[in-house]
Amino acid sequence: MDLISSFKLENNNGNYTVVLYLNPHNTEFSDELGHINKDKEKQLYNYVVNYVKKKFPNLKISVCKVMLGSILVAAVPFTSGTAFAATSPATTSEASYTNYTILKGDSLWLISQKFDIPIDEIKSTNNLITNDLYINQVLKIPTKTVDTNIYEVNSGDTLSKIAQTFGITVAAIKEANNLSSDMIYVGQKLTIPETEKTSDTSTYEVKSGDTLWRISQKYDISVDELKRINNLTTDALYVGQILKLIGDVEGTEPTITYATHSVKSGENLWTISVDYGIPMPELLTANGLSSDSVLSIGQELTIPVHNIPVKPTIAPQYGEYLDWWKEAQYVFTIDAVAKVTDFHTGKTFMVKRTIGANHADCEPLTASDTAIAKEIWAGFSWNSRPVLIEVNGHKIAASMSFMPHSIQYITDNNFDGHFDIHFLNSTRHKDGEIDYNHQDKIKISAGINK
Repeated sequence: MDLISSFKLENNNGNYTVVLYLNPHNTEFSDELGHINKDKEKQLYNYVVNYVKKKFPNLKISVCKVMLGSILVAAVPFTSGTAFAATSPATTSEASYTNYTILKGDSLWLISQKFDIPIDEIKSTNNLITNDLYINQVLKIPTKTVDTNIYEVNSGDTLSKIAQTFGITVAAIKEANNLSSDMIYVGQKLTIPETEKTSDTSTYEVKSGDTLWRISQKYDISVDELKRINNLTTDALYVGQILKLIGDVEGTEPTITYATHSVKSGENLWTISVDYGIPMPELLTANGLSSDSVLSIGQELTIPVHNIPVKPTIAPQYGEYLDWWKEAQYVFTIDAVAKVTDFHTGKTFMVKRTIGANHADCEPLTASDTAIAKEIWAGFSWNSRPVLIEVNGHKIAASMSFMPHSIQYITDNNFDGHFDIHFLNSTRHKDGEIDYNHQDKIKISAGINK
């Protein structure tokens, strides 16, 4: 049982007095009031100092008063208004458990994501040696109680300032206090939910019933900002869609610079676009041209150059989750040769992207590569499989089928036509729609689904 039940902050010109209220149901100290021995006194002192360090890492604390009801138990001074570094370790709440029954398709990773609990903690709680599970197996899932404390609003306070002080979000404060706006008043008592270490919250996977407005309220971000950082032109969402919740991080988002190309004899708009790894319509738009435009030798063209940085992956075995339209098509360009790794078997073969706008249309590089792929797919097949594409310094999460069809460029590879490789948000050629079967496989190779 927690020793501290609640707290209060008193602001004295920038130096704070912390008032801690002992839990009356915790008898460790309450039963010994008036005759606490030196060991207990030292224990209480250490507990208070550590509690204040963890709870208020960015505040200047002058004194901490420890109360049991209206009785002052102890007063702990902090020299010259001590401000503690924000690297103090996080507090751990008292754990309880809930039972979870394994369903078809479950894995420890999926369960850990569902309950926001590390895999190792699930394994240790259930004495699991391996990651193997079986249907109807019952696991004990540790659940943490969320403690709350009370903060009294002072002159000059804002929700943003209070959130920063306690290391939580404005949305968390508003939700805990049923606030519909950011308006607060001096003397108002706010419930401050205690923070817990959580998994990465830089992205959010859309669930059934979600809307942009609902997500924006949950994560304290405007609908317009959500649309901007996710390049959304409408409010439409689909279940399983991954949304970024924070803006572009320097060094991890693609940028565009521009180069100048002087047209040479024998060149045309198509060959120039292929040479620079951009779609021909993009080249036309950048130069105010149409597909019927005639080039002249020496004519100068503006060339968009897409700089696609390598993005971090969930783990080394997974690929970068690159959007086809903004990133992947500029890494895996037409005429580029790539190594394909089948995600489940680890077998590899080489391919070349020969054409394709909505996704990558590829061909095996040699007859040997065709033979390896046929072994993986057990022949030619429209079935999609999660794969990793290694090209131009990137390892990208993708999905591939292996059925020869339509146009062929490589003639000595025992493969009559090309096959399809899809990436995040790529679409079918026949109708311009997203193939959700491929998108599910891409999530597997990115480590988002297992």
